[in-house]
Amino acid sequence: MVKIVKLGSILLTYCLVAGVLLALVHIKTAPVIEANKASSGEAVMVEILPGMDGGFVQQGEETAFPYWIGYSKPGKRNPGGYIFIALGKGYSSTIETMVGVDINNVITGVKVLFQQETPGMGDKIEEVSPGENDPWFTRQFIGKSVNNTITLAADGGGIDAISGATISSLAVTESIASGLRNLKDALAGKTFPQRTPQPEPEENLMEQLMRQTEEEK
Repeated sequence: MVKIVKLGSILLTYCLVAGVLLALVHIKTAPVIEANKASSGEAVMVEILPGMDGGFVQQGEETAFPYWIGYSKPGKRNPGGYIFIALGKGYSSTIETMVGVDINNVITGVKVLFQQETPGMGDKIEEVSPGENDPWFTRQFIGKSVNNTITLAADGGGIDAISGATISSLAVTESIASGLRNLKDALAGKTFPQRTPQPEPEENLMEQLMRQTEEEK
């Protein structure tokens, strides 16, 4: 019995130390990760909506539909296009896609920012075929606008779904179509509600162990 308790105490100590180290690593790396994400986001903006020499200005930051205005010339007087982020519930993750549109609300570029879909199936939304430079799936949206019927081919639209990954394909397609409608409404003066606060993060391993230790005292 004493040996079991001793081994349990050793294991708990190792877990606590590991938890502390992970927390310290997170504290040190979080600012760097956020900076890299911001830099990456700016690069994606330039990629999907090129020619915006005047930069980008975010609108509706705290609302349910934030978007960016791109300016083609310095001085930020005349908009040259817009960018929004589409969120769609896929098979195993929320797929985050950045979409660029020109002044006529025609899609100029699409880039998947985040997805954790099934490897070899849903993650093919980012698959680049040999000899090509961009994913064939997202390329289908370029040239389409809010005036088009943006749905999967099986539903009468012009977007071919990925074989074996209909849910992922539908998530991207519906979120982009919805984003285009929201952008049209936003430019027409519609006010969107405030963004829903994110839920509190779950306890990490160290916090769980510490709580369990306190309860056992």
